[in-house]
Amino acid sequence: MSRFKILRVDSYDPVKVGKRSRIMYIIYATIPFIVLQAINIINVLEVNMNIGLLITIPLIGLIYYFLLKKVRSTINGLKTIGEIEVTQSCLRKRIGDSMTEYSFHIIKELYLTKHIPATRLKDSKSRYFSYILKIVLTSGEEESMVVSDRSVDHNNKISVLDTFKTLKKLVPFGVIIET
Repeated sequence: MSRFKILRVDSYDPVKVGKRSRIMYIIYATIPFIVLQAINIINVLEVNMNIGLLITIPLIGLIYYFLLKKVRSTINGLKTIGEIEVTQSCLRKRIGDSMTEYSFHIIKELYLTKHIPATRLKDSKSRYFSYILKIVLTSGEEESMVVSDRSVDHNNKISVLDTFKTLKKLVPFGVIIET
């Protein structure tokens, strides 16, 4: 079906990195509303509009720039360490020279969770740059990895979310997509 990059996060807890990035992205998205509120406050205080705008616009522009730079540096800090391939009968994980194959008979559940939001349209199809994939085997073992949103083999046109929605219809075990 599709192949996706496995990414390395320079942190002991990738979930924490994702939460921090989502919070920063929410702040980043609310900046236009903050600008409107600042203009309303300037009008209420009856301060000269030109002076008020000269103070607030550059200040908010700097905050916007540094937040965007911080979110993008998190994305640029992710390194590719391997690939995971989703086929019609198994999942194949390649990291370096080692390859692990998870047959669908030994998988109990697959969890797909949002990780880091994308800051550019070309980075993602589903508004997220990466997802956390958790594989739960019937033996009780669990494995988690961070995977990219765009496929490697289909010219970046298929997202991991679309692949797992299709997989949910085909496999006998649970595929849980947390949105």
